[in-house]
Amino acid sequence: MNSPKASPTLVINEKVNAMWASGQDIIHLGFGESRFPVHSVLACTFQENSMQRSYLPSLGIPELRETIANYYSDKLGLTFDGSQVIVGVGSKSLLYAMIQSIDGDLLLSKPSWVSYSSIATLTGRSVHRFELDADQDYQINIQTLDSVYQEAIESGRNPKILILNSPSNPVGNISSEEELKSVAQWAKEKDIYILSDEIYSLVTHDGFTHHTIAEYYPEKTIIFGGLSKHLSLGGWRFGMAIVPKGDEGKSLIQSFQSIAGSIWSCVPGPIQYTAILAYSGNRNIDDYIKTCTKIHGIRTHYIHGKLSSMELTSPKPRGAFYIYPSFKKWSIKLGEMGITTCEELSTYLLDHYSIATLPGSAFGDDTNNLCLRLSTSFLDMETDDQAQKILDAYSEENDPKLFMEKHHPRTSLFLEKMRKFIAEINE
Repeated sequence: MNSPKASPTLVINEKVNAMWASGQDIIHLGFGESRFPVHSVLACTFQENSMQRSYLPSLGIPELRETIANYYSDKLGLTFDGSQVIVGVGSKSLLYAMIQSIDGDLLLSKPSWVSYSSIATLTGRSVHRFELDADQDYQINIQTLDSVYQEAIESGRNPKILILNSPSNPVGNISSEEELKSVAQWAKEKDIYILSDEIYSLVTHDGFTHHTIAEYYPEKTIIFGGLSKHLSLGGWRFGMAIVPKGDEGKSLIQSFQSIAGSIWSCVPGPIQYTAILAYSGNRNIDDYIKTCTKIHGIRTHYIHGKLSSMELTSPKPRGAFYIYPSFKKWSIKLGEMGITTCEELSTYLLDHYSIATLPGSAFGDDTNNLCLRLSTSFLDMETDDQAQKILDAYSEENDPKLFMEKHHPRTSLFLEKMRKFIAEINE
């Protein structure tokens, strides 16, 4: 069977949980789960709707779809209506349904989130990867993208889907307006669908702004989002998508209804009714999102700065909670240690320093680039109690530096281990 591999992110999380259960002290930077507590208002609303046990529309209940449309109209500065919105069991189900619904193969950046290529395999679509410009903070180079597109055409393939992800997992960057405009113009000329994964759109760091490519190419852009990242509700498995207006969107929705109705029927009732509140613009919830986002930013930039002082270079984080460093400058010394690939590097850090990471190859990157993805979201928030303590400490400590130094012992331990590792490869 032409089956995709198990998700590397889920595999590493299960592995670390098993190691914790066996008594091993592992520093977990391998899993991108936002760890803040469920907001109390959402928890109460979920409980109040626990008796909502009937089947609901596959597209989502009308009130929820309209609420989401209004929410993102406000956040993105565009105009959507409820008929464009569909909801699914996490954004993965929606990505699967849309890729299955569009006749064509995928153009996918290198690196990019682990599940895109797996979903392509499940839907029988070929993947054509193009390099991001690492010297320009991993932006898309149109000439590189077009070259891969032409190669796919010449080989008899039909590339009709381009997946974008901003803010990015694994890089942590944000697409600029200029980049989005140029990509939109190129895609419009080629009549290509853009699947714009904007799951981290509300997790942007101070000084940086998220923009959607739908502003420049609404005709064939599908926006994806959900509650997992900005509200720490990954396990609730709620995703949403906004399809284009007109006949394109109607065709996609019709296909989605068939797929959803055949596989998962609907998003569970309690989740849908609680999601109405999550997308209502409730001031307390929006303030909570901003607070959690600020904490993500402080933690990620602090770690990035400390790693940079060790001469470990990576793009400056602008959104989400990821750092994507390359160890390639030390390739000769690492080679002498028997480390020639990013997989071997990740394994070495786990075996010798008890640091769990993911290799860049899990995201489609070349193994000899020696890149790792570091997720900052688990550090010092491994348990619910620890997560609450971080939230409480932030409300009491105004100085970001003191907040990190006084309340993040696991982060300090990680940085100390990294200093020792860098010292080892600098010998």
